[in-house]
Amino acid sequence: MQMSYDEQLKKYGADKIFLLALLAFSLLLAYLLVRAKKTIVLGEPVGIPGAGISVRLPNGNGWQGDNRWEHNEDTLVLRSVFRPSTGSNFADVVCMYRLASFRDSAHAWLEQYAAQFDAASPEYVTQELETASLEWVYIKQAKRMSNMLAATVPLGYGRWLDIEIRQRTGEDDLVRNVFEKMAKHIGIKDNELLGRGIEIISQLKATGLDKVMLQPEGPYYYLVKDSSQRDVGFVVEMLLKSRNTDQTEIQVAGFNYITKPNRWETAMLFKGDSNLDEYVLESETDQNRIVRIRKGPLTIRGQEKNVRTSTRVLVSQGERITVHRLRPDFDEPSRVDSTEFEAKIGEAAIPGAVIEAVYVQMINSNTSKMMVDIIFGDGQVKPAVITVSKAPNGESQISRIVKIEYLGLNEAEETYLDNKMQVVKKMLRRNGILVLEPASQDDLKRRFPERADYILQRSQAIKQGRL
Repeated sequence: MQMSYDEQLKKYGADKIFLLALLAFSLLLAYLLVRAKKTIVLGEPVGIPGAGISVRLPNGNGWQGDNRWEHNEDTLVLRSVFRPSTGSNFADVVCMYRLASFRDSAHAWLEQYAAQFDAASPEYVTQELETASLEWVYIKQAKRMSNMLAATVPLGYGRWLDIEIRQRTGEDDLVRNVFEKMAKHIGIKDNELLGRGIEIISQLKATGLDKVMLQPEGPYYYLVKDSSQRDVGFVVEMLLKSRNTDQTEIQVAGFNYITKPNRWETAMLFKGDSNLDEYVLESETDQNRIVRIRKGPLTIRGQEKNVRTSTRVLVSQGERITVHRLRPDFDEPSRVDSTEFEAKIGEAAIPGAVIEAVYVQMINSNTSKMMVDIIFGDGQVKPAVITVSKAPNGESQISRIVKIEYLGLNEAEETYLDNKMQVVKKMLRRNGILVLEPASQDDLKRRFPERADYILQRSQAIKQGRL
């Protein structure tokens, strides 16, 4: 069917407007690229509390930088993205604070990194900072019109700061310009809190958990309330000791049941020798979560599903951690995904199951503040600052208050101890405030009659050293 003159005129006008809009967008994009290349503005220093490290990210002129580090498995991450439009990311900067890493040297790690890419001749450079030696590699991929730069600097105590800068803008100098600006503003100080934590953990291992964890074996029952004093769940913990031919084996087991804001059940079992050279953490988690379900080409967001995950964490030689996870495959509900990875842990690493032994060692050593890496049953390693303080005057039951602040997470814990180092109360900040108060098994069964059998069955299981 032939278009009328008016229709042809309208189509011509629409095409012209589209071409003008495309031209305007291209000019704006080119302007932003040139501006980002020549006028790189860094934001304020973003540090990790207590870690002695800070960096400044590009921010403004198309760059969008984070203002806080985020925790991811066993690393803290900080990002800045160059996004001049709503399209793809054209360039990005990723900083990673590694708690521990299997690497012989900075250069060996950079060679391994460069080997991932199709690059003819990577350029390696060593650059001296005021407090450390920074090594980096520049990689250019001509076929993909992109290039990247990876840098690493040792921070002491087995920790590393890694920086990756990538661009797909066609502006080859952008990566170098960003890095040169950032390198001048990397702040590194001696991490005294971590050094203190390594010292305390070393003392604890030498003394032995069996000499420090002197509380009765339990079980210990806790009622969990929210900030409005409503009953929202319970926690049960048990300490077991058994002597073999060489030394005492420590077992710590427990389970919890939380109903709000989402239902969440976890069972955990720790088994290890008294000096923490070899141990196993096992956990099972059953919770309601908002997940994305994929059906064919579509992804349905916001469906609440029951998610069951099993994790086994093995630590050997005091420094090697192997994590094996089983979790459902939401694309195929009848299938279970199995993943396993191996990593290194630092000298300040301690399993969360025996964290109360750390409190006692800190108090015995007159240590008020330090940093450690806490290993959880789900395989995550979280760096944390622990502070021990005396209770304020007028607190007759409480002798010490122990506070744990997790770095890169909006999470904290407070534990209140009496003169015998027994727990009087706990407070958890994690998506709200939860308060744990000592209770009895009968009290929990009365408040949660629907879980009475569960409490009995789980209590018997952990007494027998199983989940």
